[in-house]
Amino acid sequence: MSVKLIGRTSNLYGKTLWEIIGNLRDAGIGRLITRNSYNRYDEPCFFRVLSVEPTAQIENKLRKVIVHVEKIFRGKHYKEPVEIYRVSYKPDYRLIPKDEEQLWWDRLANCKPREKVVPGSIELPPLMRLVLERDNKEFSPTLPLIIRSGRDNVAQSDVTKIVPYGPSFFKNQQSS
Repeated sequence: MSVKLIGRTSNLYGKTLWEIIGNLRDAGIGRLITRNSYNRYDEPCFFRVLSVEPTAQIENKLRKVIVHVEKIFRGKHYKEPVEIYRVSYKPDYRLIPKDEEQLWWDRLANCKPREKVVPGSIELPPLMRLVLERDNKEFSPTLPLIIRSGRDNVAQSDVTKIVPYGPSFFKNQQSS
């Protein structure tokens, strides 16, 4: 008899944060933990556990836990402690062995800051340009690109650059 899998597949692999922290002495305070989904980045991404609060009394969620961590994401060291609660149930965490911890800190020290400069605007698609020219004599042939701001976003806009519209523009965006 063959096994038939039903439902969505998951790209998460590893253990939940509660499984890792529950098996460590002193609830893993001071240990380094990383998420397997962060392996796609070249820069080091990991957490150092500062404090742990179980949530069994707060909610009937046995797989969730409140963990305050010192976060290092893509080589950037955050000054404020970060609380992990909403994603602590995901089976995507991995404990960094003690003999590898110094290698991770060395990778962070040798990591150069990343900078990404994107163009400030893009030319309008040809058909849209024709329609706007027909309907409106005064229009801008470019469309400004707006960059979302966030604590993990380091991209900056160069308003002097204008990118021509075309398939190559979208091909380059997917690879970045």
